[in-house]
Amino acid sequence: MSDPLVSDVVFKWAGTIITGSVAGTWLIYDAYKLLRLAKADGTDPTVHDKRFGYSIGVLIGFIGVWGCLRFHGVV
Repeated sequence: MSDPLVSDVVFKWAGTIITGSVAGTWLIYDAYKLLRLAKADGTDPTVHDKRFGYSIGVLIGFIGVWGCLRFHGVV
């Protein structure tokens, strides 16, 4: 078998940077949209759907960032 293209450390950090940046961007974007939606009319059913969707997005982003931090032993 041939030698690996990159070392294990480079592979782990590249995966962490990609995952962390996507999850962090997702978290910030959905949190911003959720905060902007706080002023919307609460009786509209589409507002409830958007709140739920953005809340799930915030949760997914948080899990991604938290997983990256746990992977490297920060938390």
